[in-house]
Amino acid sequence: MKQKTISVGKLTKYIKSIFDNDVILRNVLVEGEISNFKLHSSGHAYFSLKDNEGRINCVMFKNVADTVGELKDGDNVILQGNVSVYEKNGQYQLYVKRCQIQGVGDLYAQFEKLKEELSDLGWFDEKNKKSLPKMPVMIGIVTSPTGAAIRDLISVITRRFKNIQIQIYPASVQGDKAPGEISKGIQVFNTMAEVDLIIIGRGGGSIEELWAFNERIVAGAIHDSKIPVISAVGHETDFTISDFVADLRAPTPSAAGEIAVPSLDEIMNRLSYFEDKLTKNIDNKLNVCSQKIKNLKSAYFFANPEMFFIQHAQTLDVLRNTIVNQMRSNLQYKLSKITEKKSRLEGLDPSNVLKRGFAAIRNEEGMYITDLNEIEINAQVDIVFVDGVAKSKIIGKEANYEKKHI
Repeated sequence: MKQKTISVGKLTKYIKSIFDNDVILRNVLVEGEISNFKLHSSGHAYFSLKDNEGRINCVMFKNVADTVGELKDGDNVILQGNVSVYEKNGQYQLYVKRCQIQGVGDLYAQFEKLKEELSDLGWFDEKNKKSLPKMPVMIGIVTSPTGAAIRDLISVITRRFKNIQIQIYPASVQGDKAPGEISKGIQVFNTMAEVDLIIIGRGGGSIEELWAFNERIVAGAIHDSKIPVISAVGHETDFTISDFVADLRAPTPSAAGEIAVPSLDEIMNRLSYFEDKLTKNIDNKLNVCSQKIKNLKSAYFFANPEMFFIQHAQTLDVLRNTIVNQMRSNLQYKLSKITEKKSRLEGLDPSNVLKRGFAAIRNEEGMYITDLNEIEINAQVDIVFVDGVAKSKIIGKEANYEKKHI
């Protein structure tokens, strides 16, 4: 007997009816830790509830979410609702009707503790962040070689700048081995002088799936790296310890590619813009200079250059005459002064005095006598005339000659 086929839709509806009619599943109380919490723009909340043994997807519609306080990854909660199947993808999920917050989950508590510890050590300080190279030659990527993240990252980098060299260090991005392999990849790239930039990351996931990037060994490798590190873990709303320690956080692996390398097309467009701008500036300068030359050619000086020299020649003549006249005036003044002084000197010449009828008396030593007290009675003296000397003897002295004859 041939078995009758059934459509996927009918099968899903059948499974859904089983869930909906189950007495237990229609009203359950479930306790666990919130993971991968997303609040949609519609106000509906989508997240996972997990513990050490399992996980279930949850939906909390806006009317319920509005009655609950702010939820986040790591919150420990008790949820009441019904389990049913979402027919579009055939997955079962818990539709939450009530939510009671119990506290913070173990993983989230560990996350906050390490975050506070590393922050106190200064590992998150902006002053310690290294600048990214503007034009890296080689980029080292630490991630899973088979994940979608690496394909997206390589696609973005090669699209933006196809000549960039890429080195991949294959590492697990979740599980027990992941922290050691990720930190080892960072250390290996630090031994390669050719690597200018390191990117670590993976695609989105729950807090457990991203946990390798919350381990201290990974944070220490990033902190000790001499090469700038970009952390590109999960989606835009996912934050890990590596994001805070890294020199730059990219919201997604694809965004890391956008940040890491410049766009060759943008560079070429920019160069073309500056080339056009430089050409226009040079043309403008040449036009301005050309116009200035034309203006100078038509200027009076260039049209009649001899007039310029004639005017200066005339000015030189005026200056020359002025200098000559001043020199003559100075010379005449000096000559008059010399003549005046000469006359005064001639008036003091003894021979001229003698010519006017005066005589001078000279003692035996040849010294001229100017005072009566310098001569003694019976002294032999010479009376000097203009035309000779008379030998004489002093027979007497009489003072105040002028007063006596007045």
